[in-house]
Amino acid sequence: MESFKYSMKLISFAVISLVIVLPACKTISQVQFQVLEAPKVVIPSDINRFAFVYRNQHFPSDSVAQYYSINKVSMKDSIDHTQNMPQNCYQGFVENLSEFWTQDSIPFISLPKKMMPDTARHFTPLRWNIVDSLCKASQTDILIVLEDIQAFNKHDIVEEDVYWASTEIHYYGKWRIYDPLYQKIYDDRLVVDSLFLETSDINLVRFLGGKLFSREQILNDASYVLGRGYVDLISPKWMDVRRNYFVSGDKRLSTAPYFINKNEFDTAIKMWESLTGMGDNISKEKDLKLAGRAAYNLAVVYEMKGDIKKARSWVRKAIYLYKKMKNRPSEYKEIEAYSLALDSRWLNSEKIKLFFGEDPKAQ
Repeated sequence: MESFKYSMKLISFAVISLVIVLPACKTISQVQFQVLEAPKVVIPSDINRFAFVYRNQHFPSDSVAQYYSINKVSMKDSIDHTQNMPQNCYQGFVENLSEFWTQDSIPFISLPKKMMPDTARHFTPLRWNIVDSLCKASQTDILIVLEDIQAFNKHDIVEEDVYWASTEIHYYGKWRIYDPLYQKIYDDRLVVDSLFLETSDINLVRFLGGKLFSREQILNDASYVLGRGYVDLISPKWMDVRRNYFVSGDKRLSTAPYFINKNEFDTAIKMWESLTGMGDNISKEKDLKLAGRAAYNLAVVYEMKGDIKKARSWVRKAIYLYKKMKNRPSEYKEIEAYSLALDSRWLNSEKIKLFFGEDPKAQ
């Protein structure tokens, strides 16, 4: 079976976009680059295919979803527009699938409709024999199950110089991810969110006939956004990161950005290492602040290269050098804050390795 995820070895952690800001006579400049953010829900790397399943359980209390309000007056829909919500949720899921998932098509499975008593709304997980049967029938490894989906909305209409309408819709979805092989549920969560829409027109006929949001459309929009939001939870994504770094105190600090801008990181590294007093030279380095700045810059450049272990090592050295000063400058707070940011990036890199099937202990 063809691999579902791209191998991590094919994922470049190099800078995608690099912006250098170098104001004249400034101590600090800024660099922008992209990092790969791990998904909140990590699905094991050996998973190749999954199916989208709608549980299709209904309860007597679901009938309240047909009610909505206009200016706090309760009204009931003559048509049940909630029937299309699971399919629209599926569309939001598959149409926004990350580049890191390469499955050609995702089966949509709607289980037979089942009426349940309201006392059972806690949604007992699917039995494993059913999960196994569905996976075999769809030739998939796991099931992403939409256990429940509901939405409620209200309209407020105001007549002033123009006609104004606001629509607020609250919605939720109950999700689980089932793996029949290990009989494990990888995720079990309730996603709750809302949408807010506004429109206006000076013409009442046009306002009522075309501008006012249809209940069918807003329910479709909400369910689509719910599906799109969940696929984000299981997918890595590129995030823009901005880091400050030092450019004053020595020409080796002020000229290194030229090499960073050309992605010649090794040249910048050599220049900054010469400032940190490596090995026996540490006793010859009189300017601890300068050495601390260089160590901090080295941490930043190694983060840009994707080597978080070395980045953390260098920021620790920067902290060590600053702590040797009798009077620590205010910039030391920036070093401490960056150390915490790198701790977070380290945890993120461990999750990324798990996603791509890499050994977290491997260097």
